[in-house]
This record gives sequence, structure tokens and C-alpha cells, in this order.
Amino acid sequence: MNTIMKKYVLLAGFAAAGLAAHNQNTTPEEVIYEVKKQTNNAFTFGEKLTYRVHYGVLNGGNCEFVVGDQPKMIADNSTYHLKVAGKSTGLVDMMFGVKDEYESYMDVDALLPWQATKKVKEGNYKDSDFIVFDHKRRKANSRRGSLDIPENTHDIISAIYYARTTDMSNAKVGDVFPINFYLDHKNYEFRFKFLGREVIETEAGKFAALKIRPQVVEGRVFKDSEAITMWVTDDENHIPLRAQSEIWVGSLKADLIKMSGIRNPLTSKK
Repeated sequence: MNTIMKKYVLLAGFAAAGLAAHNQNTTPEEVIYEVKKQTNNAFTFGEKLTYRVHYGVLNGGNCEFVVGDQPKMIADNSTYHLKVAGKSTGLVDMMFGVKDEYESYMDVDALLPWQATKKVKEGNYKDSDFIVFDHKRRKANSRRGSLDIPENTHDIISAIYYARTTDMSNAKVGDVFPINFYLDHKNYEFRFKFLGREVIETEAGKFAALKIRPQVVEGRVFKDSEAITMWVTDDENHIPLRAQSEIWVGSLKADLIKMSGIRNPLTSKK
């Protein structure tokens, strides 16, 4: 869900094919930037994470984070196909129907997105977008136009997966980790703060966890920029276990209930 996706960060209009950056010819004035390799020890192909979402005391719906089983080629780049889908259920669905879908194609080596889509429906609110990222020229092209982007810019979904690759083994309370991301034709700096270590329990089990606080975008969803608290497994996988926050329509909590295709042993499980 758009609401859910934006709080994991920390929770269709399509552009013409001519936006594809790899088809653009360079000019003498253009600067071509290097796209550097990054290290990923956190996730792999075939991973699936399922969450139950609660709005206050109500069971609000379910959300799935899926990494495709096989690499997908985008403009000759091998990518992880990341899919996030959320749907409201029961009384929440009757009052405020939500059906959101996000996709991102994230470079296997550089861990940067080449394409991203979103298709959201929340009550009477609808929105969609298709973005082509040109990291060599530092541009994001969408149906809203072309925008200059900083180095290593992510979409909202690839930012979540990239954050999981952060080495926090030596993190100290108060340490802040920044990530650039693009959303709705604007650039943002997503930052998450390390708050310490705790043990928490969800339907998926009991885990040693890293407690973090993402800084999110205030506005339609969140009351303030530090509205979310998250817990991720204290191991190499950094699997999000729980996210909870206060939003304009009340309180929200998402808990991990199932997982499969995990890259590394769950050494954090108690």
C-alpha cells in the first residue's frame, strides 16, 4: 500500500519508450558518470516476505515484498525484479479500500534501479507512474518529465532493499545512514537512525533485532518526519520484522508473518 510502502522507508501512467536512457546519444557537452558496483549480502532471488497490517485494533490487510526468481534484463543490465503489493481487507477495505502495487528493477551489481513503476489506489485517491533512471547521466525520466538526480538515487522500493545491505555490525546508537531517493518527480534524502538492539516477537518467530527510525516525508501520510519505528533482524539478512507509526488516520503496525527464500542463515532467531 502506498501508506505501507512509504513507512518502510522506511510504506498506470507509462512513459513513451523513447524515454529509455540507453537509447540516447551522447553529445560532447554531456558528462557520463561511472556506475559503481556495490556489495549485497542481504537478499537474493526468490525471497518472499509477507506482512499483516493493523490499523489500530483492526486487521487492515496484507503486504508482500517479493524478489523475482530469475534476473530480468533491462537495457542490457541484469536486475533484481522487486515487487511490493498491498491490499486492504475486511472492515478497513469497506471504509478505505487500498490496492497498491510497486515494482523496481534493481541492478544486480550496482544495486541501483533502472526502471520503477507504481500503481496505487487508496479510497478515492489514485496515482500511477513509470520511471526510467539514467544513472550515467543522472536523470530520472517519467511521464512528469525529466529531473536531474543526485548520485546513487533510488526509487522508494529499491531504497528499502538497498538499506538492508548497510553494514550495521559496528553501528552506535545515534548513527545516521543516508540514501538518496526519487518520489513523485522530487529528490529526497532518506535517512535512518540506529536506535539500538532489542528482542522482538512476531508470528514469524522471536528475533534479536536492530531498532531503527527512518526519516520519512511529511504530508499526506505521515504526521512528522520521524513517525516510524522499525525493527530488522540482527543478522546479515536485515529482514524487516515490524514497522509501526502514527499516521493521519490513526496508528499503523505491520508485522512479518511469513518468509521464504532467505539468503543467509537466520542467526538472529531465538
